[in-house]
Amino acid sequence: MGLRLQKKERVRERIIEVCEALFRERGFDETTVDEVIRQVEISKQTFFNYFPGKEAVLTELGLRWIAAQAESPQQGTAVAESRRTGILEGTREATRRQLRAIQDDAAFARLLFTRSGFFFGQGGSPGRAGGAALARRSRVMFEAVAELLRIAQKTGELRPDVDALQAAEIYVSTMVTTARFWLTDYWETDEDLEERGMKAADIILEGLVPRTAPSDDPRGPKDPTGDPASGERP
Repeated sequence: MGLRLQKKERVRERIIEVCEALFRERGFDETTVDEVIRQVEISKQTFFNYFPGKEAVLTELGLRWIAAQAESPQQGTAVAESRRTGILEGTREATRRQLRAIQDDAAFARLLFTRSGFFFGQGGSPGRAGGAALARRSRVMFEAVAELLRIAQKTGELRPDVDALQAAEIYVSTMVTTARFWLTDYWETDEDLEERGMKAADIILEGLVPRTAPSDDPRGPKDPTGDPASGERP
């Protein structure tokens, strides 16, 4: 990257940095472009060369939040390895950490979930603001989760007959919806997001585990009663 491009990237990052700080400190509606350009020390025209408005900066922050979620499956694998537990338990722990992080940063998370338009309303339509980028980064996130589920399928922790990518779509979508409802007091409950979210995670993950215990016998699990009718043991 040339010096000119490096300078442009630094200015763009500085705009995003200042906007996020002001959104957190003053709120989105109270943040003005004039205050942003004063702190970044650029002209208003320079700001508009990078972003058409503060809404576009919020869009970028939302996209970055989405992209960061793709790191969670890697955390799940790391947890499983460090604790010598299964992939499933590692996934649960990584999910718990995500929920706790959203809960601890509820005000800013609420802004992203309700004002960026990513989670409801805009979808991944390329024709909408940020739609193409959202679709691209969301697919990366879904694929990351799907790859973790594929590993769990290979180890026998999860059912082999499930489409891992569709399962990832269902899992991620459920967790995002649960977080959004909690952030907006949809259910009017005092329950912590971590507690409510883990209940949702367990409902899905328990539906993905094998219906029968694994067995070394290629004919399948043995009937503990030894009933000849089962075909497992004489």
